[in-house]
Amino acid sequence: MLLRKHSPRGVPGLFRPLIQALAMGACLAVAGLAQAAAEAGTDLVATHFERGQAYLDKGEYAQAILEFEQVLQFDNLPSGLKEQAEIYAEAARNRTAGNPLSSFGYAEIGGGYYRENTTRTTEPGAPQRDAFGKVRVGGGLGYLLEDGLSLDGTLDYRHRQYDESERRDDRDLRWSGILNQTLENGSRAVGLRGRASYRGDDGYRQDYGIFANQSFNTNPLERITVQGELRRRLYPSGELRSRSRDIGEFWLRWTRSLYDGRGEVTLSANAGHEWATHDRLDGDNTFYGLTADWSMQINDTLSVFLFGMWEHNGYHDDRSEIHSESIPPTLYTRNDDNYELEAGLTWGFAPQWSLRPTVLYIHDSSNTFWGAYSSTETWVMLRRAF
Repeated sequence: MLLRKHSPRGVPGLFRPLIQALAMGACLAVAGLAQAAAEAGTDLVATHFERGQAYLDKGEYAQAILEFEQVLQFDNLPSGLKEQAEIYAEAARNRTAGNPLSSFGYAEIGGGYYRENTTRTTEPGAPQRDAFGKVRVGGGLGYLLEDGLSLDGTLDYRHRQYDESERRDDRDLRWSGILNQTLENGSRAVGLRGRASYRGDDGYRQDYGIFANQSFNTNPLERITVQGELRRRLYPSGELRSRSRDIGEFWLRWTRSLYDGRGEVTLSANAGHEWATHDRLDGDNTFYGLTADWSMQINDTLSVFLFGMWEHNGYHDDRSEIHSESIPPTLYTRNDDNYELEAGLTWGFAPQWSLRPTVLYIHDSSNTFWGAYSSTETWVMLRRAF
């Protein structure tokens, strides 16, 4: 049995400036795009595209991407640096030919194995083991406007079908739309993005929000990005509804080209706040974390990547947990630490075709009696790029 010590609803005074700053930042970003568009000519687009193509021709893929992404920012690019640079290079070639529109697409099919390393104490039985099939399709469109402005949008659909019929299958659709302004040494953007995730018989969880960012290319090898976002996570009706929340989050990212442009590392720090909107048992949540994303192009057909993440969640409302009539209630505030480690490689065995084996390890620790969780997933995907 769980008892809850309620805290006053509404936005804590400490975080009201965060909401105001994000809202004002989005408005200023839009105004800044218009002002910068009036001041900057389309020659900046040509300059970044020409530099990016020159880096690509020399095999310096990371520098090429740093140049291209001052013009366009696609959300769902593959992990390989050479593939990313070539997608952006198509936009550069199209513009030279007088075509402002560019596109890319992909389709993947494969399968893998899910292994639960620990079982939550509320779940009876042995840890689960399950094979699964996996499909992913998506792509993006980019359109170059006048005065250094560009629009790009992406769609990414993922489906996972488990062999075990009683297990919930995963269906996930992600989308984004971004208005980007090219600057002399960087870019600024404002955009919308969202996600619809299947949660079983109850229906789909809906995520959607607005974000704004500005990137500063301090030199040809480095970029610093500051980003803020306001989003809503709305669970379907039923027992999951109480998890619904509004979220404000900031990121600070540093990207560095490595190995003469054949490698790249991105380090990120994030912090934010969740406002529980449907009486979540643990109340609001303040969180912060770190991520590291490293990739390397070994040769023209083989690339590798490594991703790591840690995030701390500190909830605000006390909970009292009663185990039996003979044991006094335990009063505590929930705290979670979540970790992810992912590694994979891409082997391009033919033009537009590749194999992608991946390993993902997840570890969640918590001071709750049911929050500890760990799993390992492995899968191999066959990808066709368009």
